[in-house]
Amino acid sequence: MQQLSLNKIKQYLLGIALCYATVVTSQDFEKVDATVSFYPNSFITDQALATQIKKDFTDPKEQLRAGYSWLINNVAYDPQEYYTYKFQYRILEERNEKMAETREGIINRTVQNGIAVCEGYALTLERVCELLGINAYVVRGDTKTQPSDIGRPFDKNHMWLVAIIDKKPMLLDPTWGAGRYNGTFIKSPSYAYFDTPASQFLKSHYPEIFDDAYVFFDLSKEEFSKQPLLISEQLTIDAIHPKQGILKSKMLSKGIVFSLPGIKAEKITYTLDTPEKISADFQKEGHGIQCTITAKTKAQSLVIYADDIPIIAYKIKK
Repeated sequence: MQQLSLNKIKQYLLGIALCYATVVTSQDFEKVDATVSFYPNSFITDQALATQIKKDFTDPKEQLRAGYSWLINNVAYDPQEYYTYKFQYRILEERNEKMAETREGIINRTVQNGIAVCEGYALTLERVCELLGINAYVVRGDTKTQPSDIGRPFDKNHMWLVAIIDKKPMLLDPTWGAGRYNGTFIKSPSYAYFDTPASQFLKSHYPEIFDDAYVFFDLSKEEFSKQPLLISEQLTIDAIHPKQGILKSKMLSKGIVFSLPGIKAEKITYTLDTPEKISADFQKEGHGIQCTITAKTKAQSLVIYADDIPIIAYKIKK
């Protein structure tokens, strides 16, 4: 099989991590999503979008869902947007003015042109919430999307949203909900990142200010970084083995036992840097599975699949 470049491998792993996300919200928003599907694919202003939502819905959760639904169905991720708004400043006042102008420009391009990066998705949804009277704010932080992210220092590389409705925090990431990027944007609307349970969200998103994680336990940036990439919502870090996300190639050559409680499968396979799947010996153990993987390899990543669905990934080092 032809070898993939490291960049292609990263894009592939990001794709599978996002592709198999599942819907975790409990409230039925079928009517909301159906109504929003008839909205135009662009609006002249953010106010026009908010006005349309307010006309159709009065419940704050439904309004929030409508804003999220419109974004993930009509806005494409385009990394070129990173270079659209760059500015220099000499004094603090000038910086603040240009930052405000930049924010408006990003929101306008998002609703008018249907293109954005995470900043556009998050700022636009925050603005719609503001216009609708919903308490919401943008969160900046780090995300893990591929094995190469395991073990690296904290990187403030992403933006998502927290909305507070009925005193309950709701975590949302419309960027990840819109689809995935694999050299080009692949539209794949998902509601898995609408009101995602906090403990699930923290598997891949770590906020700059930890209180914005809204979990009942502590997790440091270093601990988050060292964890494996938990793709399946069935897996929890306290139950799996190994818990460390970096595997030594020498240990892997001798064989490593993986315990994955919560996983049900008829087939366990794994990949080493390429999409080619290799069968693994496994046994069902209680409410999960245990498998042994032995591989002499120079690969940098290991991804384990249950019935061809990726569930967990590790980094490999010498």
